[in-house]
Amino acid sequence: MLTRAQKEAEVEHLAEALGRAQSLLAIDYRGLTVEGANELRRRLREVEGEVEYRVSKNTLLRRAIEGTAAAGLSNFLTGPTAIALGFDAEPSSVAKALVDFAKDHEAFEIKGGLVEGEVIDLSEVQRLAALPTKHELRGMLAGTLQAPMRNLAGTLYGLLGNLRNALEQRQQQLGA
Repeated sequence: MLTRAQKEAEVEHLAEALGRAQSLLAIDYRGLTVEGANELRRRLREVEGEVEYRVSKNTLLRRAIEGTAAAGLSNFLTGPTAIALGFDAEPSSVAKALVDFAKDHEAFEIKGGLVEGEVIDLSEVQRLAALPTKHELRGMLAGTLQAPMRNLAGTLYGLLGNLRNALEQRQQQLGA
């Protein structure tokens, strides 16, 4: 059992973490085995950027979010709750890791979350998980920007090849 000083320190830590986090997802971890929790932590470590997964008492979480933009999360703070905080990780990457994990583990349930100051429910978390990451979007953009240049180069190469063939044929006619 935590002492009052430990609880106050936990609330301060949670409030500070919530202030820094770009995304927060509330999770019902009931029925998750130790091996499952370790696998979840491993998957969250694979996400590019800093992600923190922690189990906390709902009363401490409620105190930490009082008077902040995260106050709307109080609806999700029922039953056993764990939170995944994404600090410099893309919210879509964190959501994707959790949604993929939930597909493999029936006991794991995402309740909702907070992304860049807006409270989102499970359906929005799933939509967020379906979005490509910034890295994937940059690759798509680079491919889109590169396509016209590649097409122009291919067209010019074809024209030069046709010109070369025409000159070779004319050379053969004159030589004969």
